Amino acid sequence: MKGRKPFWRRPSWWVAAAVAARNMNGLRQVRQTLARVDQPAPLSAVEPMVLHVVIPVLREQQHIAGALTWFVPFLRDFPGSTLTLVSTAREGREREHLVDRLAGATATDLTVQRFPQLTDDELAALAEALAKTGERTLTLATAAEVLSTFPTTADVIASEIARLREPVVRHVHYEGYGRKASQVNAVVEQLAADSADEYVAVYDVDSRPSPELLQRTAEFLARHRAKHGELPRVVQQSARFTAQGAANTEWERALCRGAARAQTLWTLRREIPNLRRYADSARRARGGRGLAQTVGHGLLIRTDVIRQIGGLPTFTVLDDVAFGYRLTLSGIPVDSLPFTTTVPAAEYLPELLSQSERWFQSYLDYPQCAARWHAQGHGSRLDHVAALTIGAYRGMAWLLVSPATAACLVLALGPRTRPQVRAAATAALWAATVAPVRLLAEAEGRPLAIRETATQSAETLAGLLLKSIGPMAALGRWAATGTRHSALAPKSNRRTDQPATTDRETP
Repeated sequence: MKGRKPFWRRPSWWVAAAVAARNMNGLRQVRQTLARVDQPAPLSAVEPMVLHVVIPVLREQQHIAGALTWFVPFLRDFPGSTLTLVSTAREGREREHLVDRLAGATATDLTVQRFPQLTDDELAALAEALAKTGERTLTLATAAEVLSTFPTTADVIASEIARLREPVVRHVHYEGYGRKASQVNAVVEQLAADSADEYVAVYDVDSRPSPELLQRTAEFLARHRAKHGELPRVVQQSARFTAQGAANTEWERALCRGAARAQTLWTLRREIPNLRRYADSARRARGGRGLAQTVGHGLLIRTDVIRQIGGLPTFTVLDDVAFGYRLTLSGIPVDSLPFTTTVPAAEYLPELLSQSERWFQSYLDYPQCAARWHAQGHGSRLDHVAALTIGAYRGMAWLLVSPATAACLVLALGPRTRPQVRAAATAALWAATVAPVRLLAEAEGRPLAIRETATQSAETLAGLLLKSIGPMAALGRWAATGTRHSALAPKSNRRTDQPATTDRETP
C-alpha cells in the first residue's frame, strides 16, 4: 500500500527489537552461568573456615527451633565458628502498632491478607477471643491481651538456647529500633574477631545452607588464597528460588511458581554475571569498576572488612544493595560462589507483590547512598555518577520488564502486526521464557517434554508480566505518602515449612 511506512521506521519495531536484543543477551548470560555454576566435582580436603553466622530475626518465633536444628550440627565441624540469633526491641514496638491496627477489626478482617505480620495461631486466637466477647469488633484491650500471651522471638530464642546448651550458639538482643543492618552491626560490635581469616556470614532464619555447600565454600576460599595470597574479602552465595505450592488455588500456585522461576533466571542472567564482571574489574583497576549488587542472605564478609567499612548501612530502607554501593566506593571485590543455594519464594500473590515492592526500595536508596558517602569523602564525584547511572539503568530495566513483555505479547499476537515486527516480538518472548526454561531444566537434570515446556514457559511469562507491579507500587506509595519508611517492617510472617533441603546439590 502506497504511503505505508517501512517496518524499520515504526516505533513498534524498535521496541520489539530492543527487547529482543536485551533478552537474547540475557539468554547468553544464562547459558554461560549454567556452564560455570553447580558443576559436579569431588570435594577436596581443605582447612575448615571460621564462620560467625548471624541471623537477624523479627516476628519469627516459630522458625527458631528449625534454624537451630539445621545450623548447629554442622557448625561443630568448623572449629571456632559461632551462630548468633539477634532479636530486636523493635518487635515490641511493632506489636503495639499491630494492636492499634487490630482495634475495630471484625472477624472477617482477621485474615492473612489483612494482617500478614501475624501467625496463623495468633489470628485464630484473636478470632476466638472476639467470638467470646460477643462483640462485632475487637477492642484495643482484647487485642493486646491476646497477643501478650504469645512469646516474643527473644523469649523463644532464650528458651531454645537454654534447652540446647550449645557453646557455639549465642543470643544478642538489639535494644534499638533499627532493622536488619542494625541487628547485624550489634553482633559485629560484640565479636572478638577482627582478622582476615574469619567471616561474618549473614543468613535469614529460613536459610538452609547444606554442609556440602559450606564445604565447597571452604574449598573455594582455599583456592582463592592459593591464587591471590589472601582469602576473598566478600563472598556472595547466590540463590535459586522455589515455591512449595501453599496457595489454595491452582492459578495462584502457578503464578508463584512462574515468579520464582523468573527470579531464578534473574539470578543467572543478571546477578551472577554482574558480580563476576565487577570482581574482575575491581581487581584490575581503581576506575571503571561497575557496581556491586550484594544480597542480604548468603553474604560472607571478612571480619576485618566489615569493621573497615563500618558495618552494614543503617540509614537506608534496606541494607543489601546499599552495602554493595559502599564496597564499590572502596574497590572491594565481591566474589560470586560458583554454587547456588535454593531459598523459599513467595507463596501468595499479596506476599509476592509486597516482596517485589520491598526489594525495589534498594534502588531508591542509591541517591541517599551517594549523598551520604560523597559528603563523608568516600569515592570521587565520577565514582558516584558512574554508580548512580548503573543503578538507574538497573532500576529502570526492572520497571520496564512488565510493560516490555506485555508490548511484545501484543505485537506477537496482533493480527495487524507486520511480519518483521512479529518476528522480533516472538524472539523476545522466546528468549525470556521458552529457551531459558528449557536450559534451566536441562541443567538440573530434568529435560522437559513439550507440554511441560509450554506450561512452565506460560508460568514464567505470567511472572514477568507481574514483575514490575511491586516497583510501581513502591514509587506510588512514596509519591502518595512522602516517605518510604513504615511503622512495620515490610515483610510478612513466613508461613510455610521448610523442605528437607533447600540447597541445590550438585549432581
